[in-house]
Amino acid sequence: MPELTRQAAEAGGELPAAKPQRRKFLPEVQALRALAVLLVVIYHLQPGWLPGGFVGVDVFFVISGFLITGHMLREVKRTGRLSLSAFWAARARRILPAALVTIAAVCLATFLLSPATQWGRIGSQALASTFYTQNWVLAADSTDYMAAGNSATPLQHFWSLAVEEQFYLFWPLLMLLAVALGRRWRGKHGRQLPAVVPVFAVVAAASLVFSIWFTATGNPAAYFITPTRIWELALGGLLAATLTYTDRWLRIRKVLALAGAAAILTAALAFSGATPFPGAAALLPVLGTMAVIAAGRTTGAASLHAVIDRKPVQWLGNVSYSLYLWHWPLVVYYRTLADRPPSPWESLLLLAASLGPAAASYYFIETPVRKAGWLSAHPWRPIGAGIVAMGLIGTLALAPGQQREQLVAERAVQTQQLLEAPPSQFGAKAMDASADKSFAGANEAIVPDPNKAVEDEFDFGDCVAQQRDAETPECEYDYRKNDGGPTVALVGDSHAGQWAPALDVLAKERGWNLVTYIHNSCPFTPERRVLEAEGKSVCTEPNAQTLERLVDRGDVDAVITSYFSSSVFEDTDTGHRPGVAGMAEYWNTLADAGIDVYPIVDTPAPRPGADPRDCVDLHYGEPERCSQPRSEGFDGQDITRESAALAPRARVVDLSDKFCGADSCPMVIGNVMLYRDFNHVTRTYMLTLVDRLGEELEAAKAE
Repeated sequence: MPELTRQAAEAGGELPAAKPQRRKFLPEVQALRALAVLLVVIYHLQPGWLPGGFVGVDVFFVISGFLITGHMLREVKRTGRLSLSAFWAARARRILPAALVTIAAVCLATFLLSPATQWGRIGSQALASTFYTQNWVLAADSTDYMAAGNSATPLQHFWSLAVEEQFYLFWPLLMLLAVALGRRWRGKHGRQLPAVVPVFAVVAAASLVFSIWFTATGNPAAYFITPTRIWELALGGLLAATLTYTDRWLRIRKVLALAGAAAILTAALAFSGATPFPGAAALLPVLGTMAVIAAGRTTGAASLHAVIDRKPVQWLGNVSYSLYLWHWPLVVYYRTLADRPPSPWESLLLLAASLGPAAASYYFIETPVRKAGWLSAHPWRPIGAGIVAMGLIGTLALAPGQQREQLVAERAVQTQQLLEAPPSQFGAKAMDASADKSFAGANEAIVPDPNKAVEDEFDFGDCVAQQRDAETPECEYDYRKNDGGPTVALVGDSHAGQWAPALDVLAKERGWNLVTYIHNSCPFTPERRVLEAEGKSVCTEPNAQTLERLVDRGDVDAVITSYFSSSVFEDTDTGHRPGVAGMAEYWNTLADAGIDVYPIVDTPAPRPGADPRDCVDLHYGEPERCSQPRSEGFDGQDITRESAALAPRARVVDLSDKFCGADSCPMVIGNVMLYRDFNHVTRTYMLTLVDRLGEELEAAKAE
C-alpha cells in the first residue's frame, strides 16, 4: 500500500522569489497516507459508513507513483544514471520486513483462529502474497463462478501491494528507456530528461483506456489486475516529473487542495460496490490526490495544513503501511470467531486494537531495518536477505495446506465407515425425527467433509453456461427404455442445477430422457436481473433462446425449474414484485405448448456473510451451533408461489420441510453437510432427497 519511504519526499521546490528551493518534507503526502488508510480500514470495518472507502487504495497508488518516480528522477539528475540494484535494494529494505512478518504471523495464527476449510486457501494466498502475485490469484477467483463466493482470507488485502511491487519491477526499466531516449534529445544545460514525460504519458494513457474498456465489460478481474491500475501510479509519476512547487498563487492552491480532498471524500461516500471500478470512476480519487499534492504547502484561512500539520495525522501517516498490513487480519479473525461482522462499537475497538501491532511494526521492524547500516552498505545485501527471507516464508506458507490435507485424511477413515454402513436416518431422512438431528448414529463423521464440500456437486462438464456466456447448452441424459418414456427438462440457474443429482437418479429409475438447460446466475425469466443490468451476466437473450428450443423440440413433456431466491430483478412496473410476472409469462408459454411446469421453491439461504463450511468445521462436533432461525433461512424473497398465482397451470413443488424444521434450519442433517458453498446444496444431501422429490412430483402431477 503506502510506499515505504519514511524519509521526507523530495519533489521539486518552492519559489520564494524566482529561485526554486527544494522541499525536503511533504507533510501533505503523509496526511494523504493517513486519510487513505483510514478510508480503507473504515470500509473494511463498517462498509455502510464509507461505501466507497476502497478508493483509499487509489490514493496510495498515486502517492507511490509520485514518490518513487521523484526519487528516480533526482538520482538521474544528480548522477546521470539510475542504479537498478540500489533502487530494488531500497524497496526490499522498506517493504519486505513488515510484510513478511505479517504473512508469517498469519500462517501461524491460521492453526489457532481459522477453520481448517480456510487453511489451504490461506496457505496458497500466503505464498502468492510472499511473491507479490496475490492480485492475479484474486482475479482468477473472481472470474471463477464457484470460487467468487469464497470467504475472505486474512491476506487478500495484499493484492494492492502486489500491484505496487510489479510496478516497482518495470517502472525503473521504463525510466532507463526514457533516459536513453532523452540523451538523444539532449538540450541546453545538459538536461537529459525530456523523454520522461511522453514515455510516462503513453503508458498512463494506454493503461487508462484499457482500464475503462475492461471495467465496462463487467469482468470482476478488472478490479485486481495490474494493467487496469498502472495508470494511477503512472499519473503520480507524471506529476513528479512535471511539478514545481511555488509559494505564489496561494488562493488558487488553497482551492486546489480543498477540491482535491473533497474529490477523495466524495468518492468514498458516493461510490459503492455497484460502481464500475476502477475505470473512469477512479479518476475522481486519483485526480483529487494529485490536486492535494500539486497544491503544496498552503497557509492562512481555509488551508488544509491546519489539519495536515497535526501530530496525530502525521503519526498516522507514518504507521499507515503497517496499519494497512495488520488491520485486515484482525477483522477477518474477528468475523470468523464471532460468525458475524463487527458492530459499530466493536469496529472502533478493532480499529484501536489494530494501532498496537501497526505501531510495533513501524518502530521495531520497519524503522530499524530501514536504518540498519550493514544493509544499506551494499545493495546486494538487502536483496540477498530479502530473497532468503521470502524463501523461508514461502516454505512456511506451505504448512497450512499440508496440515489441512492431513486432517482430511484422518477424518476420511471415519467418513468411509459411515458411507459403507449409513444409518437408517442418513441425510434428509433425519428430518422426519428432529429438525436439529445433526447425527443419525454413533458415528459423528460429516459427509462430505467441510474441506471437500465444494467438490460435492453434479458433474455437468460442459453442460452448464457461465454467467456471461451468450448461449445456454442443451444436454441430454437419455435413460428411456424400449417402450419409451417422457422427456423432462431441468431449466434455470445454478439453483435449478443443484437438483440434478436427485433428478438424474429419478430419470434412471423411471426411464426418463433428462434434458438440461443450466445457465449460472440466470433465472429462467425474461425479466433482467440487476446483475445483468450492471454488465455482469448475460441472461435475457439466452433465456429466450431456451424457451424457443423447449417449445420447438416437440417432445418435452415437463419442465422442472428453480432459481436463486436472492436474485434481484429490475423493477419493470408490472404491478408485482420484480421477477414475478416474467416467470409467470414463461411458465404460461410452456403450458400453452402442452408442457407441464414444476417450479421448485428455492432452498433456504445460510446466514449472510457466513460460510457454512467454515462454521461446521469450527464446530465439527457440535454443528447445531451453526443452525439459524427458519425465518432467516426463508426470508420471504422467494417469488415462486407469487409467480404460480399468475400461472395457475404451474404446479409448485416445496421440499422446505426437508431443509428446515419448524423453528430452525440446520447446516448438518443426519451426518450430511447441506451446503457446498455459500448457498448451493451438496450432491450428497440431494441424493438423500430422491424418494421425497419423486413423491412430490407425483403429487403435483395428480393435482
